[in-house]
Amino acid sequence: MAAQKPVTLLDRLRAADLPDGQRAELVRLFTAKDYAGVEDILARATAAPLAPAVAAECHALEGAVAFLEGRMDRAVTSLRQADALTPLDDQDRFTLAMGLVRLGDTRPAREQLMRLTVAHPDVPLYLYWLARIDYDQRLYEQAVEKLRRVILLDPESSRAYDNLGLALDMLGQTDEARQAFEKGVDLNRKLTEPSGWPPQDLGALLLRMQQFKEAELALREALRYNSALPMAHYHLGRTLEAEGRDNEAINEYRAATAGAAPVVEAFYSLGLLYRRHDRGREAEAVFAEYRKWKAQSAQ
Repeated sequence: MAAQKPVTLLDRLRAADLPDGQRAELVRLFTAKDYAGVEDILARATAAPLAPAVAAECHALEGAVAFLEGRMDRAVTSLRQADALTPLDDQDRFTLAMGLVRLGDTRPAREQLMRLTVAHPDVPLYLYWLARIDYDQRLYEQAVEKLRRVILLDPESSRAYDNLGLALDMLGQTDEARQAFEKGVDLNRKLTEPSGWPPQDLGALLLRMQQFKEAELALREALRYNSALPMAHYHLGRTLEAEGRDNEAINEYRAATAGAAPVVEAFYSLGLLYRRHDRGREAEAVFAEYRKWKAQSAQ
């Protein structure tokens, strides 16, 4: 098992086995959030002859900074280069796994997470992400089994209960899904920074169950935590429309379609609602947006 580095990324840059001037520049650039500059220095360092352990750490630092910057291809490449020289520690291997997850490379991501799980069977984080991969691959029964193990290891995990609810829902176990969602919502409320997703997921289920008042409460709770959550706006719009509150529903559909990553179905729902209220020109404009986004998603 690789030795652990119980330090922050900044600490690792400060401790890098490089000339003093390079280390100082790395720290300065990182503190200024000039991640491209940090990567450039590390890339130039690894182009020179280095001891394998030093080169491995530089590649690993490149990967960690690229991940922070959102450059997943570069992060994965650099971390794999480091791993080829010296086995990654758990922190870097998990970063590699998350980079692969972000890229949609589920098979190698699963392999990395399995290595971590075998080495640390009592760490719920790795098992949780394996369950997430199961869910994305529609292996819902396997996801449920893993998430139940996560909950045994971490009974306060709101996201484990939330994802358990999603998997149970996909298996058609509606009552059990609702119980899991409700537990996730309750635990989520206790967090310093609650997520909008547990109450949004509960609200979506309650909407499908036609329990509109309860759905509205859950969805408004989601929006208190994250006022820009498009899916919560969309489901709240559907809930309000089902209750005959069309003007409020229109506002929610507009909110669901306003951002850079809109809920595409909200365009269609909004268009139908405009058409019902004889707002034909607005309806056609919204339907055009719907067709545009659908075409983009099909590419």
